[in-house]
Formats: sequence, structure tokens, C-alpha cells
Amino acid sequence: MNLDVFDPEFIRCPFPAYDQLRKTGAAAYVSEGKGFWLVTGHEHVREVIGDVETFSSQSGPLATTVPSDAALARIAELTPPGGLRGRVNTLLTLDPPGHTRNRKLISRAFTPSSVKRYEDLTRQICRELIDRWADGEEIDFVAEFAVPLPVRVIAAALDVSDDRIDDFKRWSDASVSGIGADLSDDEVVDAYQQMVELADFTQAQIERKRAAGPAEDIMSVLVHARLDQADQAALGDQAAAQLTDDEIHSIVRQLLVAGNETTTNLLTQSMVLLHGRRDWWTKMQADPTVIPAVVEEALRCTSPSAVNQRACTRDINFHGAEMSEGDIVLVGYLAADHDPGVFPNPESFDPERNNLGDLLAFGRGIHYCPGASLARMEARVAFEELTAALDSYSIPDENELEWNSSFQLRAIRRLKCIPVTKRRR
Repeated sequence: MNLDVFDPEFIRCPFPAYDQLRKTGAAAYVSEGKGFWLVTGHEHVREVIGDVETFSSQSGPLATTVPSDAALARIAELTPPGGLRGRVNTLLTLDPPGHTRNRKLISRAFTPSSVKRYEDLTRQICRELIDRWADGEEIDFVAEFAVPLPVRVIAAALDVSDDRIDDFKRWSDASVSGIGADLSDDEVVDAYQQMVELADFTQAQIERKRAAGPAEDIMSVLVHARLDQADQAALGDQAAAQLTDDEIHSIVRQLLVAGNETTTNLLTQSMVLLHGRRDWWTKMQADPTVIPAVVEEALRCTSPSAVNQRACTRDINFHGAEMSEGDIVLVGYLAADHDPGVFPNPESFDPERNNLGDLLAFGRGIHYCPGASLARMEARVAFEELTAALDSYSIPDENELEWNSSFQLRAIRRLKCIPVTKRRR
């Protein structure tokens, strides 16, 4: 199919293209970059992500940006003698049995009690950010709320000190800059430089946590997590009982995406959705117990991680699509969550849908996002505090929103917003 996934119009509104793709078959071949299959139907997306033997998560990077020889030479100069830390497959990019081991070790950082311990901090940060706003004065909701909230929460979870928050955000941006985006050579080199800095910082954190002994923060849990006897027996003696330093580096980078960028995108796009449905803002003010359903419908509508990646492990006829071993297959979570066969009138914002449990924004199966409960908590608390503090708000230029250049992590760069009236808490 002749589809330009970097077309700003496609990134702004991909839904007409997704509708067309669903009508053409289970998967469409897109010749962009080195080429890939794009799966957009809800049933077919679930089939791909459920068949981990045929569709491997160890797919390597999508070659949407190919650096020049000059850029590669500059990258080589920046590379530490031992190479950039963290170039190993973990969790999101790993298949069983390695994925099973990773999941058992990492899930200990995201238990209900672990997430609960960050709720008070999340609420405190929300109130600090909102209290900076003046009634009737325009703010950038992205820069003044949607970015700092998840950055500060995940930074606290990784025990990053307040004086490194700006660095942490810069490294976070760099870690996702090439996902589904077409970068210049200078942008590629700059992102790599940021990754070298992040690796140095992460290694220092690992060594500090190892010396300090076990604690409750996520970084400490990653450093000290160990398979118990039952898990070790199930996985076999060859399975390392603890995460290696390189595995922790890789996981930290994945947490930056899951813990920062996607939550920022969810909060920002939710404000746009709710601007068009003022009745739901009023309902949340009157009855905060409806907020979790609002968050779920916002997840369905926005699916912040719009596309995920797999690779074929064998030749397969996938419902008429002739896929070959090694082919890249992109599963469209955003497209699946807008499949009218599952979610009637998918462009309509309706938190009263009775099948929101079918949404795929966090994936499904063994690769279901381990940080989903943290993201849901942050969004719920954010809207509890926003609806308690603001009677309403306005978005002056809703039809002129500026989107980023990634079709995989599509996001609004800036959101002009005017808080109309502050409510007394």
C-alpha cells in the first residue's frame, strides 16, 4: 500500500487510513523504509500478539531512519570503549523463556502496594503544578502539567534526585526520539549522545543501589530482585537469578517510554477529548467515581503507544497476507481500539461503553504493560485534582494542534489551555 506514515496529516488523524486498511484485509504491506506489514483489525491484532512463536518480539529496530556514514562515524567517536550499555533484549523485546524470567523479576516493582506508595506523591505534584496557574491566563498544558507530572513520578520511583529532573526529561525525550520518526543525522547523533549520558547515570545508580542494600524504590527492586526457588526450578538452572547491569539499563530506557511519554500523551489528548465533551467534566466534578471509566475510554481513544512491533519467525499466510520469515509486522493498537466492529462509533467519546475491557492500549497477553497500573493511577489522580481545582477550561486553537513526527508515539507538542475558574479544595 502507498501509505506515508510520516505524513503530518496521517499522524494528526490516522483513522481514515486505518478504516481503509481494515477493509483491504487482515494486513497491508507498507513499503516505507525497509517495508513492513501493518495489522489494524482488533481480532487480527489480538491474534498476532497472542502467537508469540510465529510473531517474535525480538524484531530489532524499524529502519525508519538510516544514518549516513558521516553520522555513524560521529556515533563511533561517542561510543564508550565497552560499547553503549543496555544493548540487550529485555521484556518488551524478548520472547519466552527469557521474557518469562524478566517478567517475574520486573513485576515485583509494579505490585499494587508498590504503585499505591506513589499515589500521595502524584497528588502532591498535581496540586503543586495546578497552584502555579493564574485564573484566565493561558498555559501550555503539556509543559506545565502533562510532562512534569509523570517525569517527576517515575524519577522518584527510580530515586532520581530533584536536581537531575531536567536531565532525566532530556534523556527520556532522546530515548524515544527515533521511535517511528524520521530524524536528521544531527538529531540521530544528539540522541545517541543523550543515551551515553543516561547510561553513565544509570550505571552510577545501579552501583549506588547495590552498595546501599534493598529498598522500596523501583531502581532498588531491579538491582536486588532475585528468582525464588520455585521460579528458578521452573526456568531451569541456566536462568540467571538476577538481572544483569545491561538488562537493567535496557529496562530503565523502556520505563522512560512507558512511564513518561505515554502518560504525557494520554493526559494531553484526554484534555482535548474532554474539551469536546464538557458534560463529562461536570460529571467527574459531581462524582469522581466515574473518573476511572473516563480514563479507560481516553486510553481507547488515544492508545498512546499506537503501534508495536513483531517479526515473523516463519513463512505464513496470515488470512491472505503472504508473510515471509524475517518480515516486520506492526500491530496497530490505536487502529484496533478504533475498530467499529468492536467499538461502535469509535470516534465518539463514550465512557459508558460496556466493553472497555477489550481495549488494547496496554497490549495483551505476556507483553501486557507491567506499568499499566501506575499509568492508570497517575491519570485518575490527575483528573481528580484537575476537576476539583478547575470549574472549566478552554482550548483556544483546538483545530491547530501541533503534533510530533512519530506515527508510533503520536503526541501533541503543545496545548494552549486557559483555566477558567479555580475551585476551592
